[in-house]
Amino acid sequence: MIDILGFTTTALKAVLPTVVKEIIKKAQSQLNPTELEKAIKTGIKAAQDADKNKQKGLLFACDDRQIDTFLAKVFEYSGVQTELENALKDKFPDIQNLIEAFKQVAQEQKIKLNEPDIEPWVRTFINIYFQELPVYGRYQAAKDNYLKQIIKDSEKIHFAGIKMKGQDWDIPEPLEKIFVIPDVINKEQKANRVSLNSKDMISANKLLNSSLPQQIVILGDPGSGKSTLMQYFAANVAQKKFAELGLPENLLPILIRIRDLANQPEINILTYLQERIPRKYSLDNIPEGFFDYWLKQGKAVILLDGLDEIADQNKQREVARHLSYFVTNNKYVQNRVIITSRPAEYKRDFFETPKFPHYFILPFDESKINLFIDRWYNTRFSDSEESQRRQSSLKELLNKQERIKILVENPLLLTLVCLIHRYDAVRLPQKRDKLYETAIETLLLNWEMIRFEEKQAPIYKKLEHIKFTNLQRLMEKLAYWIHCQQIAAEDKNSSTIVERDEIIQQLSKDIQHLKKIELYEAKQEAENFIDYISARSGLLNEQGKNCYAFVHKTFQEYLCAKEIDYRYQNGEGSYEEIVLHHIKEHLYNPHWREVLLLLIEIQKPKPIAKAIWAILEQDKENEQLYYHNLLFAGSCLTEDPNNLKTADNDPSLHILSELVKLEINPDLDEKIRSQVFSTFCNLSQTEFAKSALEVLAENQDRIDEARMQQYRNKLEKSKV
Repeated sequence: MIDILGFTTTALKAVLPTVVKEIIKKAQSQLNPTELEKAIKTGIKAAQDADKNKQKGLLFACDDRQIDTFLAKVFEYSGVQTELENALKDKFPDIQNLIEAFKQVAQEQKIKLNEPDIEPWVRTFINIYFQELPVYGRYQAAKDNYLKQIIKDSEKIHFAGIKMKGQDWDIPEPLEKIFVIPDVINKEQKANRVSLNSKDMISANKLLNSSLPQQIVILGDPGSGKSTLMQYFAANVAQKKFAELGLPENLLPILIRIRDLANQPEINILTYLQERIPRKYSLDNIPEGFFDYWLKQGKAVILLDGLDEIADQNKQREVARHLSYFVTNNKYVQNRVIITSRPAEYKRDFFETPKFPHYFILPFDESKINLFIDRWYNTRFSDSEESQRRQSSLKELLNKQERIKILVENPLLLTLVCLIHRYDAVRLPQKRDKLYETAIETLLLNWEMIRFEEKQAPIYKKLEHIKFTNLQRLMEKLAYWIHCQQIAAEDKNSSTIVERDEIIQQLSKDIQHLKKIELYEAKQEAENFIDYISARSGLLNEQGKNCYAFVHKTFQEYLCAKEIDYRYQNGEGSYEEIVLHHIKEHLYNPHWREVLLLLIEIQKPKPIAKAIWAILEQDKENEQLYYHNLLFAGSCLTEDPNNLKTADNDPSLHILSELVKLEINPDLDEKIRSQVFSTFCNLSQTEFAKSALEVLAENQDRIDEARMQQYRNKLEKSKV
């Protein structure tokens, strides 16, 4: 008997009614058996039609009777029925289980299958079957609602809550109006723009292009815009801008903060998605297998942000292993994946290079800096003439002050400069630590404004004991505690996130000591302090229910460094006991790298020199550790520490001479050689640029001519 399927279905027709009733019974479904049978037949027909178009299909060696018998046995197979039953429970069937069932039945029936075509046949069948069921409508409705929430959450870029006296609030702006897409390069080591060939660089918005590998890693320095880039990708995929990104249609964005995933009792990505994401976006009625469905279809763009934010290195490696297994699993390998991290906290063996090409986010060039400034002021002022005037003012200032121009190649620092320039252009600082200091001072002005403007508002409690002058000290102590605590405690995997109760407990002690009040009063003040922070300050933000984090790790690191320095300046111990102790204790810990660089930068010349010599002397008998320490000392010079050359024990010439020895060493590892190159180039616009070029020139006969020219191009432009 010829059925709508196009071949004799005597055996299949006989078994399907029984199979359908059994599936409905086990699933406890109210679905009409006729509808379920129709869904199965429609799926079979679609799979058979697709198979017929092939030169050698799945059942090429079978006649109609054998096909009928084989499919009847397949659908009688309990494993197949279980997967079809799952679809009635809002779960997408497991394709691998169905493939194994096909193989098992074929072996039992001695049917010869064209094995490469099993998966395409099964995938076509199950997709059409699923789409014919009522559950598919629920999946589509859930997807529409989910995308709306992703767009709502990701389409605006949020700046830290800035309010200067007499000025209005800085409100979030549409991401597309202000975000400047960075360039990236596919290279092992982040290189300086002077050494790049333009053909090596690509715009980051092309990283999802179908012509590129499915799974990639993006590395970027602090403040380079990694998280904002991921937000941009999530928003654009949710807004179905597939053509702009070079993607196929009908994809689902999945944005995960890796630190949130790592904080789960068990690292299970599917469980995290199904349980946490609906809560995060306030979604109701998400089908149980919703995320699994899109992932198995290869219809997801998985954005995994911030592997570096797991402070414990063993936990970081464990999470990386889970992520690698998940995204390369046969079930999900068809999805596009991007993972981000800072390079300093990243180990190259986390993700195999052939499978995961690694891209580095490049600093902004002048055109991108100017574009950001234009967009910034166009969103800040409705008056186009005023916007143009402000744009010209800042660009002119940057052209006159080369040191700031170097700083603003970093998007975070560029944002801070724009924020500060809007209100107080004369205060723009020349160095990184001073820029952070000014930015934090600006952020904390919000608190004083709240006390004057909103003390009648019932939603805010008054700070009874804390004064404006206490705010930064408390934030310094808090930053140090967070930074230290999350290294020591294995169950605190993120470098920044902390539970509210723990913050209250720590702040209570600090406030009690600072204000000499009873502990219960200090605890209430700590509660008020956190409420104010989450309501107004851009320094510490709520990250999920009852958890908080610094808005950017850079602020945490700067304030942590300030706390260490304060303890020394306040006479709580000698320079060796406090500053040098922290340097020696954490020199090889990537989590502390930025803290130590900033700590050294904020010292006076003689203590800076003392700290750098201590770094150079530590473990110098170990060649690899010495290379690490020498390069770290070189990084200290790139910060252009204040008047270091005036110190009696100035180490700068020694560092430069030792770096040149590495430069001309023919046996040096290429990774270290690349770091040497970056260190020398980053001395541009410091007081050491001239000396660096001189020691290089003395050895130019042993340096590649093209490389030497690159050094000249960079260092001869120095301010010195």
